[in-house]
Amino acid sequence: MSNQLDIAIDQGSSLLYTFTLTDTSGAAYPLTSFDARLQVRRTYGDTNILINCTLANSKLVLTNAASGILSLVLEPADTSSIRFNSKEDDTLDCVYDLEVIRPDGKTYKPAKGSFTIAREVTR
Repeated sequence: MSNQLDIAIDQGSSLLYTFTLTDTSGAAYPLTSFDARLQVRRTYGDTNILINCTLANSKLVLTNAASGILSLVLEPADTSSIRFNSKEDDTLDCVYDLEVIRPDGKTYKPAKGSFTIAREVTR
């Protein structure tokens, strides 16, 4: 079962968010040779991806694979062009989940939650 971890970012800002993955006993879950992906969408059923994060595009970084530490690294351009639902909305409430893929192809979802983007004024 995924851990509920909520993330918030100011639109047009940088973000460094660190996930520390552990097993059921609390020990570090090594991520050596793993792949990972994280997607942000408006709703769970939405087919449109707002932010797509992978190790290949460097929006996810294995900060310390042996210790199970994975970082989400976003730059201003990753959120600055996202459209809000209306001109009056101060925030856009989205959802995300993080998946890690073992070398044998088995996929696990260690984290999921809300992903809130606060509208920027200064552009």
